[in-house]
Amino acid sequence: MTDTRPESDMLKNQPDLNEILLTWKSPSHPYKKRNRVFYQTVAAITFLLVAIVFFMNDFLLIGVILSVAFVVYATSTIPPVEVKHKITPIGFENAGRLFKWIELYSFWFEEKWNHKVLIIQTRLPFPPQIRMVINNDIEKNVKEVIGKYLLFQEKPTRSFVDSLSHWFSQKIPLDTVN
Repeated sequence: MTDTRPESDMLKNQPDLNEILLTWKSPSHPYKKRNRVFYQTVAAITFLLVAIVFFMNDFLLIGVILSVAFVVYATSTIPPVEVKHKITPIGFENAGRLFKWIELYSFWFEEKWNHKVLIIQTRLPFPPQIRMVINNDIEKNVKEVIGKYLLFQEKPTRSFVDSLSHWFSQKIPLDTVN
């Protein structure tokens, strides 16, 4: 059966796909300025691991350990840049990359280093999650707008890797509380 309405009437009922439902700017990731103790602890752990692996004659693993130590150093010294986030009827745009709603599954909020963080679970192999910092004053608006498209989870279950990293961070603090 064909629609006999004029074409202009049909276009009025179509949602504007370019409409911006919500937008905000925030740091690209939560950031905490690290003190000297943090860098000394990372250096000591790195040195200890390299010494152990050196006696096992596994020089490739030494390269991996030094690479991980460098990444930890680089990510903790370089402050985040400000990025723009947009929510549209098509999907969620994070720092210029559009994720369509069909690629996303659920969302929730977490607190990290006194920053509110919005986490969106994706159906993609990479990235499995999108994390962005939000202001406390827009949390309700974000929850309301994204909630129309995605499932909201109060507190998702932790994976094995999440539980393990949480346990390590509790048992081996890398820096002292300021």
